[in-house]
Amino acid sequence: MNSKSRYAWAYVMIAPTLIGTLVFWFWPAIYSIYLGFLKSENFGLDNRWVGLANYERLFKDGEFWQNLRNTMLYVALFVPTTIVLSTFFAVMLNAKIKGRSAYRVIYFLPQVTMAAAAAMVWVIIFAQDYGLLNSVLGTHIAWISDKRFAMYALVMVGVWAAIGFNMLLILAGLQSIPRPLYEAAELDGAVGIRKFRWITLPLLTPTLFFTSIVLVIGATQIFDSIYLIIGKTNVALPAVRSLVYAYYQNSFIYYDQNYGAAIVNILLLINLILTGFQFLMQKKWVVYD
Repeated sequence: MNSKSRYAWAYVMIAPTLIGTLVFWFWPAIYSIYLGFLKSENFGLDNRWVGLANYERLFKDGEFWQNLRNTMLYVALFVPTTIVLSTFFAVMLNAKIKGRSAYRVIYFLPQVTMAAAAAMVWVIIFAQDYGLLNSVLGTHIAWISDKRFAMYALVMVGVWAAIGFNMLLILAGLQSIPRPLYEAAELDGAVGIRKFRWITLPLLTPTLFFTSIVLVIGATQIFDSIYLIIGKTNVALPAVRSLVYAYYQNSFIYYDQNYGAAIVNILLLINLILTGFQFLMQKKWVVYD
């Protein structure tokens, strides 16, 4: 088989994924950017170019800035917690312990659990009068209806759901570290935490870097847990409402798709900035040698 035939077969193999990406990701993103500069009327049949009017309205909207703060707070709480706990459990499950495979399955179960079913269970756990969390802590906190605690409840749910998948990613990174490095370190007297600090952690940084990028992008798009656990009539909603939830409200409840498009376009820009910053900072902490 010549090189042209190999390239042809390669393109055939990636065609379904490529077409799906173009149709369901790239084109909607381009169309969303276009919608942000329009004012649609008559159920979208009449579109009028308004330039930056939607963005001017957006930046003058106090609710937008509150939603942005909520989103960034969730990212700040969720991402480090998930990375730390995922790394901890990955290190534990990388050791030779009895029932290791069973534990890996258990930690991964949240990834294959239906979001609606999991949300119902968490609502019961967070219940003020009969919830498991208050029973264990000996408290009487309204976790999902008190503005002071609702964000922490969402972070708990998010971390619970994300640990399994990210733990597997980090576990794969751990297993790619050459065993002779540990043996050499042990001969030099490095054991326990010192071995983790000087061998495991530096060689794990590329995996942690990739994990952090995926987590940040996913965290900025939080929606399911707000919709299913907090609910649209909850008094705590303003304290946890994210940019994606605001997009849903404006586009599908208020039927203002142009304003909703402006919101997600800003979110796209934020993600590009955050990802670019992460790539810029990787030079200071990621070890590729």
